[in-house]
Amino acid sequence: MTRKEIMDVVIGIMQDVMTEVDCSTIEDTELPFSNMMEMDSMDFLDVVMALQRKYAIEIPDEDFPHLKSMKSTVDYLEAKLK
Repeated sequence: MTRKEIMDVVIGIMQDVMTEVDCSTIEDTELPFSNMMEMDSMDFLDVVMALQRKYAIEIPDEDFPHLKSMKSTVDYLEAKLK
């Protein structure tokens, strides 16, 4: 998968989880998701679980800090999917 394809999947999952937020404006930056939108801990866990299901991967709790921004999330998923 390309970086753009992974990012599109992440944005789609985030939009499904946080229906009240327009996630289409999220960019591939280091800006934390919490600075771009209101994402509470339950939303975050829902996104992580959806990513695990989508890609059939395990994301351990200790890796959660790698999922703080779009750039770090896509970087993490690119490495896991190789």
